[in-house]
Amino acid sequence: MNILGTEYQFKEDETIIEKGIDGECAGYAKEIRIRPKYTMLGASDNPADKAKRYNEVFRHEVIHAFFTDSGLDQYSDDEVLVTWIAIQFPKMLNIFQEHGCTE
Repeated sequence: MNILGTEYQFKEDETIIEKGIDGECAGYAKEIRIRPKYTMLGASDNPADKAKRYNEVFRHEVIHAFFTDSGLDQYSDDEVLVTWIAIQFPKMLNIFQEHGCTE
């Protein structure tokens, strides 16, 4: 995927589960890794919730990449900010689309 002119590799990777994380963005390696959708949340959680979590993690890691490639590493290190944007972005996008201001 292209993030601000930089190519990032995207990989689903079960090995990051061992780290106790759902995803990670390696800024220097230009790689985003996320655990597979079926491994998100708990075994008893439904597929819709797993998909929602997967998408949230994907957005979260992409936001890290945007901050890193913008030279805003201090924001990339702020997990609260990155998580807030990842969760709120779909709501923001809906409003922007509703009012025709995405360009």
